[in-house]
Amino acid sequence: MRAKTPKTLYICLLTLFCVLAFSDSTYARSINDGLGTKSFTWLKSISDAGISAAGECFAARDDYAGLLVQPAAVAGRADGTVKMSYVSHYIDTQYGSLGYTRKINDKDIGLRLLYVNYGEFVRTSSTRERLGTFTAGEMGLTLNIGKQVRDDLKVGAMVSYMSSKIEDFTAQAAAVDLGVLYTPPFDGVTVGATLMNLGKVTKSYSSGYEDRLPMFLTVGARKKLSHAPITFFTDIIFPNDNDIVYAFGIEVSIRDRLFLYTGTKSRSDIDINTYKAKTDFSGISTFGFGVTIDRYRFNYAYLPDDALEDIHKITLSLKVP
Repeated sequence: MRAKTPKTLYICLLTLFCVLAFSDSTYARSINDGLGTKSFTWLKSISDAGISAAGECFAARDDYAGLLVQPAAVAGRADGTVKMSYVSHYIDTQYGSLGYTRKINDKDIGLRLLYVNYGEFVRTSSTRERLGTFTAGEMGLTLNIGKQVRDDLKVGAMVSYMSSKIEDFTAQAAAVDLGVLYTPPFDGVTVGATLMNLGKVTKSYSSGYEDRLPMFLTVGARKKLSHAPITFFTDIIFPNDNDIVYAFGIEVSIRDRLFLYTGTKSRSDIDINTYKAKTDFSGISTFGFGVTIDRYRFNYAYLPDDALEDIHKITLSLKVP
């Protein structure tokens, strides 16, 4: 039986919604002042293909796609899961993750290893003389702990340590991600929120310069229709280095075996001017599909980009006893 929800929780949720809904455009444009000033920017990327194909909406994902992405999604799961993702990004950049979640001694725990490979670069002198090549890459290790506080409320946290190397220059950072998932008394509705990359760069690439992490707050909702195999997602993202981002996604389930995804994300003011977009949503679209066979779940995401290169993501999940 669902526990009675305190009025104070409704008041807090309503207050948060009002603050977000009525944030003026001055805030959004002031955020642009921080564009390009943060390090470890790969922390803003999502490697999970199922999430990426549906507009990259993840705040209210209480399913297997949300594991090790939304910190609270690990809570309350009886079975273990192995999850692997690979992303072919712009030019030679590749990144991915390997994760495992399980309930151990009544504790919901997950581990995740992330990597980024930027490929090989040409080292030149001030006169453009070729001096050789160098590589760049980043790694991260994450511990995820979740708890089902009530039947309708989950909370979770992820603690991460990251390292980065560009030629002979290195940097390290530590961060915490916080998440909450709430199921209100409305059929098929889930709401969620995350605060990502709350932490500090413990060692910068060079002395005398203080790097900062790309922190962002995300709030979102998920609605599964009662009489149709369709689920809608929506997120609002508040980054500390860009404009507010709005994301929407759709998932269509065919006999719970085949899944079709599509979504879209808003552009920043800088992107709109750069691409001369006619509307705020004119260039960032996402597509994909998923297949479930017994204990296996395969997802693929396709993110077209006319200016650079198309992005391809794949994720394989396996339920384990």
